[in-house]
Amino acid sequence: MTRAVAKTPIRDQKTEATRARIAETALDLFLSQGYADTTIDQIAAAAAVGRRTIFRHYATKEAILFDHLAVRREFAVERLKNRPPDEPVLASLHAVLRELSQEGFDRRHLAQIRAVLATNPELVGEELTIGIRAFEENVISTLQDRPGHQPSQVEIRTLTLMAFSWFDAAIRNYLKEDQPSLVKCFDRVVALCVRSTAKDLSSVIHDATAVTARST
Repeated sequence: MTRAVAKTPIRDQKTEATRARIAETALDLFLSQGYADTTIDQIAAAAAVGRRTIFRHYATKEAILFDHLAVRREFAVERLKNRPPDEPVLASLHAVLRELSQEGFDRRHLAQIRAVLATNPELVGEELTIGIRAFEENVISTLQDRPGHQPSQVEIRTLTLMAFSWFDAAIRNYLKEDQPSLVKCFDRVVALCVRSTAKDLSSVIHDATAVTARST
């Protein structure tokens, strides 16, 4: 039996189209005339929308720059909801974040963002961090709402923060160091973290656990 796919209401489709047009127009202007020299009024005029419309979608100019990353994070949350509810939390997180790294982003948009950041490296800061933190909270909430027996809230949050540290490092390396592939950055970061934890911290963790057990 084929599952029916809910259609997006026409009003929402128009809203999404307007948001996408603003972001794409802004990226083109950032590249052609420079990020600092591009104003909100210029973006509004080029996108054929009012200034108020832009601020209805975006709080800052930086938010427009990173819009594509925000939209794809929403896509990742939906994919997480479709993972098997009995799958280990870390396995679900790795699968979704790797898929997001591999297929979730439009390469042209990533290339445009990276080109802007090449001349404005200071922009890889607060806005990107705020977006990732909001993404984390959405993912944690999704995992907590899974049906059936689930790990504790502390365990879910801890594993999510760890997995997101992989993703955050991969994104930053990709955007700032001209890496050829985001998913390769992600795989490299995960392999490094897992390998280093197993090799460099196993004895430390064992000794610390033993000390804790003796003191309780």
